[in-house]
Amino acid sequence: MNLLKNIIILFTLISLFNCAPTTIEKKKPIEKLPEKTLEIEKSEDNVEETKVVDVIKKPSKPEDKSIDFKEIEKIIVFLSGDEILTSLFYDVFLKEIKNFPDIENVEFLYSIDEIQNQLSNTLIIGPTNSRDLFNLPSKLGNNTFIISLSNDYSVMNKYADNEIIFVFSSPYQHIDILGDYIKSSRSLGVLYKQNEYGLKLYKYFEDTYPLKYIKSTSFGDSAVDLELSVKLMGDLNAFDNIIIIDDTFSYKDLVGYLATEESTYPLEKIYLVDNFLEQRKNLENYYKPINRTYLKKIDIVNMAEPHREFLFKTSVEISLYIANHILKNDFMPSAIINENFGRLSSENLFINYPVIFE
Repeated sequence: MNLLKNIIILFTLISLFNCAPTTIEKKKPIEKLPEKTLEIEKSEDNVEETKVVDVIKKPSKPEDKSIDFKEIEKIIVFLSGDEILTSLFYDVFLKEIKNFPDIENVEFLYSIDEIQNQLSNTLIIGPTNSRDLFNLPSKLGNNTFIISLSNDYSVMNKYADNEIIFVFSSPYQHIDILGDYIKSSRSLGVLYKQNEYGLKLYKYFEDTYPLKYIKSTSFGDSAVDLELSVKLMGDLNAFDNIIIIDDTFSYKDLVGYLATEESTYPLEKIYLVDNFLEQRKNLENYYKPINRTYLKKIDIVNMAEPHREFLFKTSVEISLYIANHILKNDFMPSAIINENFGRLSSENLFINYPVIFE
């Protein structure tokens, strides 16, 4: 009897467990920890605070200096290392200086290496070369002004705007003037000589017209280099104009490779920045359609005197005019009167020569 009762109780318990609902405990999702910020605040335990510090870039160009021309005590003149230009400079200087009575106490130097101490209260005429012009700022103290006879405008960032004026006709100015002729162009190709001149002028062109040109390449002297440079430009028909920057005669051979599948690239659509490389009267008829720099009021086509020497002598005369005006009137003149060119304005750190492309 007891056995039967135990069996009935056992079956009853099993039945109850089987009918009970099964429960599953769900784990809560893992919460993401808040992201750490870059800034760590200083705690009460004097833990150092970490901050993100902006990198302060040094200005690429010195700020304007305080110049008092009344305090100018002497003039230093840099002679050129070029034997021809040195003789020419000296002859022109001595000939013209008699017309400027306010210029006195002049000291002649051949190189900035001759300067042992920093210059102060000094008016400087020159240098004529890029090297000395590049290194001159380290020699300058207070109250100095430079009338540069170098046409290397690429070093202008080493000087404040109010401490230097470039008086030589410069290819950098020619690039600025070029803007009036290519303003309607939407795409430009630039071919520049593979040397210091070409690279500097190309960089200046690139900065001056960042939205204009679409392709560029340098070129050398050999036929292989010239042909390859043109091929790297791709389809020449894509360019509204082609700009050639060259201080040698390589551009003449280069033009021969400027051809499309149909014909030669139109020479009248080419602009050459060569800084008055050669006498125009010696220019072959084939190259005449190329747009080159010319001087208004001066017939350089029939000029017997080399352009380089003519412009150098002119820059010496202009330097003396500016120096005399500063010493007499205590300020830099806004315009210069020259026998050959008439009234010349001073803009953007250099003398604005009347240059045109044709």
